Amino acid sequence: MKKLSLITALALSTISVSALASGFQGTANGGFTNGAQTVSRVADVKDFRDDQYIVLQGKIVKQLTGDEYLFRDASGEIVVEIDGEDWGGTQVGPNDEIRVFGEVDKSWRTDIDVHRVEKVQ
Repeated sequence: MKKLSLITALALSTISVSALASGFQGTANGGFTNGAQTVSRVADVKDFRDDQYIVLQGKIVKQLTGDEYLFRDASGEIVVEIDGEDWGGTQVGPNDEIRVFGEVDKSWRTDIDVHRVEKVQ
């Protein structure tokens, strides 16, 4: 019985690794890009619900803390949280126009939990 459990666990972990390698998780390996996503304005974030998916386009003005940045578009500024893996290897400076893909987070303040960053060409 222990051997069957071990074999099952090994098989499941192999399947999980295969799924990750196939590009369905994260952006480093590629994946699906929906070109029809609407870009929103910072000024409109107040009208979004908590955890609503959002795409913003603008610039990072400055780093506030380790993973928090001040993001600005033509309509205003908002704090965005970008974890290390969410950069996907993209290097960004204050003059670079970017798109951030993430979720609205309305906890003690409203900010954006970013899942992916890409430079606008």
